[in-house]
Amino acid sequence: MVEAVPAPQKSLRAKAITSVIWSVARVGGDQIFNFIVFAVLARFLSPAQFGIFIVAMITAEVGKVIAQGGLVSSLYRVPVVTAQVADTIFWTNTAISILYAAAMASSARYVAIALGSAEAAPLIFALAFVVPVSAAGATHMARNLLEFGHKALAVRSLLGGLVGGALAIAAAWQGWGIWALVVQRLSVEIIGTLVAWYSFSWRPTFQFSFRVLREQYGLGLGVAGSQLLFIVLNRLQDVIIGRMIGLYQVGIYRTSWKTIEVIVQGAIIPVSTVSLPVLSKLRDDEAAVKRNYLKMLSAGSLLAFPAITGGGAVAGVLIPLLYGRQWEQSIPVAWVLAFMAPAFVLNSFGDAALTVKGHPKVILWRAIVQIVLTLLFCIPAAQYGIIWFAVAFVAHEYVAQIFQLTMFARATSIRVTEIVGAVRIPVIASIAMVAVLGALQWLVPIGQSASGGVQIVYLLALVGCGILSYAGLVFALMKKSERREAFSIRTYLPGDHLIKSDGG
Repeated sequence: MVEAVPAPQKSLRAKAITSVIWSVARVGGDQIFNFIVFAVLARFLSPAQFGIFIVAMITAEVGKVIAQGGLVSSLYRVPVVTAQVADTIFWTNTAISILYAAAMASSARYVAIALGSAEAAPLIFALAFVVPVSAAGATHMARNLLEFGHKALAVRSLLGGLVGGALAIAAAWQGWGIWALVVQRLSVEIIGTLVAWYSFSWRPTFQFSFRVLREQYGLGLGVAGSQLLFIVLNRLQDVIIGRMIGLYQVGIYRTSWKTIEVIVQGAIIPVSTVSLPVLSKLRDDEAAVKRNYLKMLSAGSLLAFPAITGGGAVAGVLIPLLYGRQWEQSIPVAWVLAFMAPAFVLNSFGDAALTVKGHPKVILWRAIVQIVLTLLFCIPAAQYGIIWFAVAFVAHEYVAQIFQLTMFARATSIRVTEIVGAVRIPVIASIAMVAVLGALQWLVPIGQSASGGVQIVYLLALVGCGILSYAGLVFALMKKSERREAFSIRTYLPGDHLIKSDGG
């Protein structure tokens, strides 16, 4: 009798390759849906209405950290996820989310007043119900991602974006106004949870353990605390602007931010999403973690720096084309925010490395420093208007990066000089590309009366010139060995040493 030979398991590299492909598909689809839905809704809603919703979303984002971050993130540090560990995390997470939703729903009016927008109270009440729905699928999705289940995440995201976007546009078309945004958020979370349960067959039982909870809550609290502080950091901008400049300007500022953020997600997330599970698998191999971090940072920078800075450089054409002429005040703000490219890249990959190495306190202190700097820089600047506020926020990020890189180097074996070396060429090439795009728009301007077709052709021409100038300079600055790697798909995947790490 011949025994069946078990099929070999996919190597870590093969899993990472598949995950990157699905991440690209997910993020690409997300960006398409985001652009279409946001562009359509921007033509139905005013900047002030967007401002009110953005203020209300602060409470929903805090709840999402409770539901999807925090305790759930401890799964990445557990050697083996047993039924007892999974059940403990699931039920604790669910209970906390329900309590938070009840608190927000019952105090919506007072929270809205505290945030400077009494009009946001009904929205805060409605968005509270998003939190338990999100929590119900968080453990399933985290376990799926731990096994490189990025296909399920892609399906979840694409399906949620399609259905949620369609419902939001239909609601706006029917005159629901600001409530169209609430419909979108609720439908996306419901679909996300359903897909999470369908894609990962585990079902929670009642093997709850206080011992497991005591073992895991430390890292969970640290990660959740840092994520909450970053929400405070991010949304503190909205509160300051709303109170000192007005809700209309909150809508203008967030439209600029959204434009840059969509580009960030498309350029960074496909690589950074894979970084956490990859580094988690290699967390006991210091050298492998270092090599992979620097490789993925370099790969992410090659894509992200030109995309973010280039997006800001063409904002004068992009924003009116997407959202309409009523949003033109967002253009100079987008120019300024594009200079945050280094912070977006370093933060995305740095958090993954610190989480895997078990240093959530470093992330926590970084957030605290940034909040203090935001207050010091942005409150005085707000009295001079929205553009100077944006300048102050970008300036605070560069000051914060000095502190952050120093703390990161102390917490890991990765030196600041190695990090700078990984992003040096993309930074130089991106600056040159922005100069080229600026010169082209000055030499060959497009009139405000130009048709949509002409604007699209003009934008595509600028993008093409930007790509050629950036790629050409990167090619010229790199050594021959660096060129071969930079212009190969292998650049965006873990190196050969991963095969050795998992025995492949």
